[in-house]
Amino acid sequence: MTSPLHDRHILVVEDEYAVAASLVAALEVFGSAVVGPVPSVEKALEAIETEPLIDAAIVDVNLRGVMAHAVAERLLARNIPFVFTSGYGHDGLRERYPKIRNCQKPYAFGEIEQALASAMREAARHVKSA
Repeated sequence: MTSPLHDRHILVVEDEYAVAASLVAALEVFGSAVVGPVPSVEKALEAIETEPLIDAAIVDVNLRGVMAHAVAERLLARNIPFVFTSGYGHDGLRERYPKIRNCQKPYAFGEIEQALASAMREAARHVKSA
């Protein structure tokens, strides 16, 4: 069975090398093209502006002590679906981003796959109804 992430360009925003490497490996197994990984808010914002194709993103909430709200806002402005990952609970995410899924670390890669697939389906529905 083909993954819903097959042939999708996925931006990985993660500051922990081991976590980023495991995400990249899992996404490649799903057949995704990985953009990044990028370890900081600044590099994520740069990637969002310069990469010609990003279908979805996985965004760690806390990047080297900086909350990734600017990344989330830019992704929302560009209509790029994404999921958060966090080892710290919801960090007030539900209030600020009620429609964005937070995959709690440690997570199963199948959870990330399903959360991203769901976010992409929801984004596609909004484009069709607009």
